[in-house]
Amino acid sequence: MLQDAGHRSFLVHIPSPKSLKLTAPSEMFSLSSADHTAACARKQQAIADLLTRYAPLYDKPITKKDADLLRLSLVDLAESCTNGELSPSDVLDTYGKKCLAAHTKTNCLTDLMFGEALLSYAPNRPLSGVPVSLKDVVDIEGHDTTVGFSSKANRPVSSSAPIVQLLKDAGALVHVKTTVPTGLLSFECASNLFGTTTNPYNAHFSPGASTGGGGALLACGGSKVEIASDIGGSARLPSAYCGVYGMKASSGRFPTLGVQTCAPGLDRIQTASPMAKSLDDLQAFWERVVKMKPWEYDHTCVPIPWRSVDFVSEGRKPKWGVIWNDGLITPTPACKRALQLAVDALRQQGHEVVDFEGPDPLEGLTIGFPLTLADGGSSVTFPISSGETINPAISALLTTAKLPSLVKRLVVNCLRWFSSPPGRNDAYARLIECLHPCSIADERKLSILVEEYRTRWAGAMTEQGVDFILTVPHALPPMPKDGTGTATLLSANYCFLYNILDYPAGVVPTTFVDDKLDVLPPNFISSKTYARFNDAERAIYSLYDPQSMHGLPLAVQIVGKRFEEEKVLEGMQVVERALKASGKPFIQKDF
Repeated sequence: MLQDAGHRSFLVHIPSPKSLKLTAPSEMFSLSSADHTAACARKQQAIADLLTRYAPLYDKPITKKDADLLRLSLVDLAESCTNGELSPSDVLDTYGKKCLAAHTKTNCLTDLMFGEALLSYAPNRPLSGVPVSLKDVVDIEGHDTTVGFSSKANRPVSSSAPIVQLLKDAGALVHVKTTVPTGLLSFECASNLFGTTTNPYNAHFSPGASTGGGGALLACGGSKVEIASDIGGSARLPSAYCGVYGMKASSGRFPTLGVQTCAPGLDRIQTASPMAKSLDDLQAFWERVVKMKPWEYDHTCVPIPWRSVDFVSEGRKPKWGVIWNDGLITPTPACKRALQLAVDALRQQGHEVVDFEGPDPLEGLTIGFPLTLADGGSSVTFPISSGETINPAISALLTTAKLPSLVKRLVVNCLRWFSSPPGRNDAYARLIECLHPCSIADERKLSILVEEYRTRWAGAMTEQGVDFILTVPHALPPMPKDGTGTATLLSANYCFLYNILDYPAGVVPTTFVDDKLDVLPPNFISSKTYARFNDAERAIYSLYDPQSMHGLPLAVQIVGKRFEEEKVLEGMQVVERALKASGKPFIQKDF
């Protein structure tokens, strides 16, 4: 791990990297400390009781029959259930075993609904017999939606989200719900309510967040598809960290009503989006959901039918624009190598791959972060109970946002004037400067600026003839335990940008961290490269350790234009096929 005793950063060190317990005026607490403790205990006991109830059915070894069923694709599984070769009980007998094993390994489940899944099963439908898990934030009647807060636990919701009704009408088996961190905004999946969810590849590392439970469950084979949400990488980072597949949708393309969030009201920034263990399954799921006409379930969905994309039949190969560095945080060697592998594989297949020259990503972030925190973070902090632990990255971000303007100006000026060499922290200072509660006039101005920024970005892609942007999902491989406070939420930059742009963005795993290939150059801290790093970069590199990270998944991110989900999914296929053709396919570990 890179050590730099001289490294200091405002956001990194306020508060300390250890998780802390927030205190706030009493009206902000939804529960007293005693009630918070009791609510957590009650929820944990409810989960334990469900696990005990289903253990006689599912706490068993995987048989050859189970293994054969698990190898079926989503399409083949639905067909086998439709033609009677398999029953929904057969499916849940197998996937139930994987769910319980996954939970034992990673602590990924918050609710088990196997009995209800069987009762609501609909035969001869597009998703008949396909097990689909729900992130905690997805409403399903009679079950909790907590967003990781104890104040929302043990309070079952009274109605289901439209996507849940669509899934049931399509014949899917909605069988479990999965863990999230407190308040969602984190790179780790931990809460007082559910405990810590770990990465199945290495328990000392995060499975990503906020859909960390879903990423871990998919990697362990406990579900075909997870219904996730994404406000700044919440579906893509768990996909990248756990070696699975996910695509953030454009707002309005996937049913999002009834999918709760920590920051409601962010139009065209947050969306519900699916994840899957395989790319073929993700693509098939998307197609079948869209063909169910989701706009008839959720009025916020746009009535765009499924439009198949086939570059071969079009007689062309897509053009790729690469973002190697967004100007805020330089990707670590492992993440850069993962991106280089994809670029080399595409070029070997005759694709045109160029460096993308678009609007400054930092400009987009200075618009998107204040929009997200326009209320000063009150929507995030309001449900917090007395004594409830929340990750230090949220605390640091909210503390910074609420600093008095004179104090913030002093901090920003110190970063600009006293950083050595001069200018080293200018980009970092710009981001800190933009974090503040907004007036109605400020928010309206930001809304205008974000549309202007989106227009320029779309124009740049058109002018350069680029079909896809290719970049990293994060500058760091999977986050080490307790690393979120050091990394800060500003390091979600490579994902969050595409929430701001409202572009579909998918993640394809490419390789694994290698403790020989991914080392930093000798004496890196004393190099001129490191000397120019801003404090956000130095924080990320202080967490980078290819030795302890060896064997963890790495991924690339494929981004397309708004409402081009079908095209992005096909672009993901192009990348995966190119990697296979180059002799370097990504092979998931079997848990």
